[in-house]
Amino acid sequence: YDWFQTDSLITIVIYTKQKDMNAELVIVDCQDKRLRGEIIVDDHSYLVEVDLDHAVQEDLAVNIAEKVGKVEIILKKKDNIHWKMLGQPLEHHNTFIKCKDRGLFYRKCKLVSKMEVTHDTKLFCLMLPKSTHLRVPTGQHVYLKQIIAGTEVVKPYTPVLPFLPLDFKEPSHYDGAHIYLMIKIYSCGLFTQALDDLQIGNYISVSNPEGNFKKSQVQTSEDLFLLAAGTGFTPMVKLLNFALTEVSCLRMVKLIFFNKTDDDILWRNQLEQLVLKDERFEVQFILSQPTKDWVGKQGKISSSLLSEFVKRSRQDSKVLICICGPTPFAEQGVQ
Repeated sequence: YDWFQTDSLITIVIYTKQKDMNAELVIVDCQDKRLRGEIIVDDHSYLVEVDLDHAVQEDLAVNIAEKVGKVEIILKKKDNIHWKMLGQPLEHHNTFIKCKDRGLFYRKCKLVSKMEVTHDTKLFCLMLPKSTHLRVPTGQHVYLKQIIAGTEVVKPYTPVLPFLPLDFKEPSHYDGAHIYLMIKIYSCGLFTQALDDLQIGNYISVSNPEGNFKKSQVQTSEDLFLLAAGTGFTPMVKLLNFALTEVSCLRMVKLIFFNKTDDDILWRNQLEQLVLKDERFEVQFILSQPTKDWVGKQGKISSSLLSEFVKRSRQDSKVLICICGPTPFAEQGVQ
């Protein structure tokens, strides 16, 4: 890396030499003069981490030249003074190691809204600090960290979009400054109860993204089947958006959505609208405890039930099946 300065700006340039470098692979945080810039290169992580020589303003910018893999982190000086050095290197500064050995980094995010989705599930909108650049890739999750009764508790959640892609473009206020989480509140769950007790304006710690899912798995598929149970629907939201807006070779995207009752179905109305909007998309709701007036399918996940719904659009089509839900559901589905 190099760094340069003008009277008002500090620019740190990292040369990754990666041709497909993009905003999801760069995570930057600046807290109390401590700058942390992490670049993901395949399964490795490169880190620039320094205690800056002088104070900088809150809003930072990240520019990426995708074709040559050049990453620029641009900081605004608080005072127009000449810096003698970028800052004091911290312990892991200028290291290139495997992602799994890096350890998760957290920043405090502000709760800006909380909306009911169903009787027991809410959509939380968290705002990233101004001095953070972070995009959660499709199929990856973050961890939330809270202190509950003096103990640190950590749980993973997969971010969703604020709504489904009915107009086939990223919603304009989905600008990278917010993270949306759809979370089921359990009456006896310490963590989700504490989450539900958070007031607008309160803060919660959010980690860097983690996960092995690669978009390229979808980009080469012709038929995409999504099997979800309950809040196992959350990873499917960004996947649906990506598949229907950006993958031209897909002929069919089918969501098979298992729930107990029809009151539990997340975003049912939006899913039904999406079916009308895109002829490639189908949704099948399956309930395990339906009321008398339910006319749709009922049952639990089983090979006979899946063989009815998981059918290729053509004999030799390339198929990708994604599954998410409670462990017994996922195990049964994989069998």
